[in-house]
Amino acid sequence: MLTNALIDSLAGAALAPEARPVFTPHPAFAGVRLARLIGAGDSGGALSTLLVDLAPGARMELHRHDHQTEQHLVLAGTGRVVIDGVEDGYLPGSLRVIGEGHEHSVVAGAEGLTLMAVFTPAA
Repeated sequence: MLTNALIDSLAGAALAPEARPVFTPHPAFAGVRLARLIGAGDSGGALSTLLVDLAPGARMELHRHDHQTEQHLVLAGTGRVVIDGVEDGYLPGSLRVIGEGHEHSVVAGAEGLTLMAVFTPAA
Protein backbone atom coordinates (compact mmCIF):
# COMPACT_ATOMS: atom_id res chain seq x y z
CA MET A 1 0.00 0.00 0.00
CA LEU A 2 1.13 3.52 -0.73
CA THR A 3 2.35 5.33 2.38
CA ASN A 4 3.16 8.98 2.99
CA ALA A 5 6.85 8.04 3.26
CA LEU A 6 6.73 6.42 -0.19
CA ILE A 7 4.93 9.45 -1.65
CA ASP A 8 7.63 11.70 -0.18
CA SER A 9 10.34 9.42 -1.57
CA LEU A 10 8.83 9.49 -5.05
CA ALA A 11 8.45 13.26 -4.92
CA GLY A 12 12.02 13.72 -3.70
CA ALA A 13 10.94 15.76 -0.69
CA ALA A 14 8.44 15.86 2.13
CA LEU A 15 5.14 17.06 0.70
CA ALA A 16 2.80 19.36 2.55
CA PRO A 17 -0.50 17.65 3.41
CA GLU A 18 -2.40 19.73 0.84
CA ALA A 19 0.00 18.56 -1.91
CA ARG A 20 -0.52 14.85 -1.21
CA PRO A 21 -2.69 12.87 -3.62
CA VAL A 22 -6.30 12.42 -2.52
CA PHE A 23 -7.45 8.81 -2.81
CA THR A 24 -11.03 7.70 -3.36
CA PRO A 25 -12.38 4.14 -3.55
CA HIS A 26 -12.51 2.64 -7.04
CA PRO A 27 -16.16 2.61 -8.14
CA ALA A 28 -16.02 -1.01 -9.36
CA PHE A 29 -13.21 -2.85 -7.53
CA ALA A 30 -13.19 -3.38 -3.74
CA GLY A 31 -9.87 -2.75 -2.02
CA VAL A 32 -8.64 -0.45 -4.81
CA ARG A 33 -8.09 3.30 -4.34
CA LEU A 34 -7.48 5.93 -7.02
CA ALA A 35 -5.83 9.36 -6.93
CA ARG A 36 -5.96 11.55 -10.03
CA LEU A 37 -2.63 13.27 -10.73
CA ILE A 38 -3.35 14.66 -14.21
CA GLY A 39 -6.84 14.97 -15.65
CA ALA A 40 -8.23 15.66 -19.09
CA GLY A 41 -8.47 19.37 -18.28
CA ASP A 42 -4.76 19.48 -17.40
CA SER A 43 -3.66 17.90 -20.69
CA GLY A 44 -6.17 19.16 -23.23
CA GLY A 45 -7.67 15.66 -23.26
CA ALA A 46 -4.41 14.05 -24.37
CA LEU A 47 -3.88 11.90 -21.27
CA SER A 48 -4.80 11.28 -17.68
CA THR A 49 -2.58 9.89 -14.93
CA LEU A 50 -3.78 8.06 -11.83
CA LEU A 51 -2.14 6.47 -8.83
CA VAL A 52 -3.77 3.08 -8.30
CA ASP A 53 -3.34 1.53 -4.87
CA LEU A 54 -4.46 -2.07 -4.33
CA ALA A 55 -4.75 -3.53 -0.83
CA PRO A 56 -3.07 -6.90 -0.26
CA GLY A 57 -4.90 -9.50 -2.36
CA ALA A 58 -7.21 -6.94 -4.00
CA ARG A 59 -8.21 -7.55 -7.62
CA MET A 60 -9.09 -5.43 -10.58
CA GLU A 61 -11.16 -8.00 -12.44
CA LEU A 62 -10.98 -8.59 -16.19
CA HIS A 63 -11.94 -5.41 -18.08
CA ARG A 64 -10.94 -3.39 -21.12
CA HIS A 65 -10.85 0.18 -22.39
CA ASP A 66 -12.19 0.26 -25.94
CA HIS A 67 -10.90 3.75 -26.81
CA GLN A 68 -7.78 4.16 -24.67
CA THR A 69 -4.29 2.79 -24.32
CA GLU A 70 -3.26 2.23 -20.71
CA GLN A 71 0.29 2.16 -19.36
CA HIS A 72 1.20 0.77 -15.91
CA LEU A 73 4.38 1.60 -14.01
CA VAL A 74 4.69 -0.34 -10.75
CA LEU A 75 5.87 1.92 -7.94
CA ALA A 76 5.66 -0.42 -4.94
CA GLY A 77 4.59 -3.91 -3.97
CA THR A 78 4.11 -6.96 -6.12
CA GLY A 79 1.32 -8.61 -8.02
CA ARG A 80 0.22 -10.24 -11.25
CA VAL A 81 -1.20 -8.85 -14.46
CA VAL A 82 -3.07 -10.77 -17.14
CA ILE A 83 -3.28 -9.18 -20.61
CA ASP A 84 -5.27 -11.07 -23.24
CA GLY A 85 -4.87 -14.30 -21.26
CA VAL A 86 -1.09 -13.97 -20.76
CA GLU A 87 -0.06 -13.72 -17.09
CA ASP A 88 3.05 -11.87 -15.93
CA GLY A 89 4.53 -10.63 -12.66
CA TYR A 90 4.46 -7.07 -11.40
CA LEU A 91 7.50 -5.87 -9.42
CA PRO A 92 8.66 -2.32 -8.65
CA GLY A 93 9.80 -0.82 -11.96
CA SER A 94 7.67 -3.11 -14.13
CA LEU A 95 6.20 -1.27 -17.10
CA ARG A 96 3.38 -2.59 -19.29
CA VAL A 97 1.41 -1.06 -22.15
CA ILE A 98 -2.13 -2.31 -22.64
CA GLY A 99 -3.53 -1.41 -26.05
CA GLU A 100 -7.07 -0.27 -26.82
CA GLY A 101 -9.60 -3.05 -26.41
CA HIS A 102 -7.20 -5.54 -24.78
CA GLU A 103 -8.68 -7.39 -21.80
CA HIS A 104 -6.65 -7.17 -18.62
CA SER A 105 -6.81 -7.80 -14.89
CA VAL A 106 -4.49 -7.07 -11.96
CA VAL A 107 -4.16 -8.75 -8.55
CA ALA A 108 -2.02 -7.43 -5.70
CA GLY A 109 0.45 -9.59 -3.81
CA ALA A 110 0.65 -10.06 -0.04
CA GLU A 111 2.05 -6.55 0.61
CA GLY A 112 -0.29 -4.74 -1.81
CA LEU A 113 0.51 -3.04 -5.10
CA THR A 114 0.82 0.58 -6.15
CA LEU A 115 1.08 1.61 -9.77
CA MET A 116 0.82 4.70 -11.89
CA ALA A 117 -1.66 4.31 -14.73
CA VAL A 118 -1.51 6.63 -17.76
CA PHE A 119 -4.47 6.66 -20.14
CA THR A 120 -4.30 8.06 -23.68
CA PRO A 121 -6.48 9.79 -24.56
CA ALA A 122 -7.62 10.98 -21.14
CA ALA A 123 -10.01 8.83 -19.12
